[in-house]
Amino acid sequence: MGKKVIAINSSKRKKNTYGLLIELKEQLKPLDIHMDIIHLHDYSIKACAGCEACIMTDRCPIQDDSQKLMKKLLTYDGIVIGSPVYMNQVSGMLKNFFDRTCKWAHRPALYGVPMLFVISTAGSGIKATSKYLKNVALQWGAFPTDTIGRKVSTMDKKIVPEEYNKFLQHLAMPMEHYRPSFGQIIYFSVYKALALKLLDIDRNYWVEKGWHQKAYFFDSRLHPLKKLFGHLFFKRLYRKINKV
Repeated sequence: MGKKVIAINSSKRKKNTYGLLIELKEQLKPLDIHMDIIHLHDYSIKACAGCEACIMTDRCPIQDDSQKLMKKLLTYDGIVIGSPVYMNQVSGMLKNFFDRTCKWAHRPALYGVPMLFVISTAGSGIKATSKYLKNVALQWGAFPTDTIGRKVSTMDKKIVPEEYNKFLQHLAMPMEHYRPSFGQIIYFSVYKALALKLLDIDRNYWVEKGWHQKAYFFDSRLHPLKKLFGHLFFKRLYRKINKV
C-alpha cells in the first residue's frame, strides 16, 4: 500500500507556492505516494488568545477549524508545509495555525512523521523561513527533512528528486531505523524534563507513552554518544527545574 501525504498551501493566492505543490504532487504520484493538497485559507483559523487552556486542559475554547485540522494531520504518513515568505517568515495565516498547536510542544503528537517544506519568495528569506519551519517540526516531535525553495527568478526551475530524497527515505523507513539528530535529542530531553516536573497533564501523557524512560520517542538507531549526551543533558536540566 502506498503512503499518504498531506500538503498545506498557506498562501491565499494559488500561484507560486501552490504551483510548486502541484508539481511535487505529480512527481510523487508514480512513486505510489498520494498527496492531498489543502488550502489553509479554506479553514477558519483564528489568532491564539494566549489563554493556555490547550496546555492546561487539552481543550481550546476558541471555536474554529484549528482542532479539526490538527486531527486531520494525524491521519497522514508525511506532511508538506508550503508557504510564501512574508517579512522573512511564514505567512501570517500559517503562523496563526502553528500558534494554535501549542499543546503539541508539550505533548507531541506527530512523533516520527517526516516533514518537507516548500517555500517561495520574491527574493530572500528562504533560509530563515526554512529554519523556523524545522523548529516547528521539532516541537511537534516530527522529522524535518528537505526544503524546496524557489525565488521568482528561479520559479521555472523544475523540482528534482534530490530536493526531496530525505523526505522519501523517512517515509519508507521503519521507525527503528531512524537516526535522530543531536537537535532532536536536545528537544526531546528538554520537553521530557519540563513534562515530568511542571504539569500533571504533561507528566501523565509522557508516562503513558513510556517516554519518561526513553532517550527518544521510540526505539531507533541512536548512537551511544547521542544517547549518553541526551541522558546527561536531561539529568542536569531536571535537577534545575523546580517541581510544581
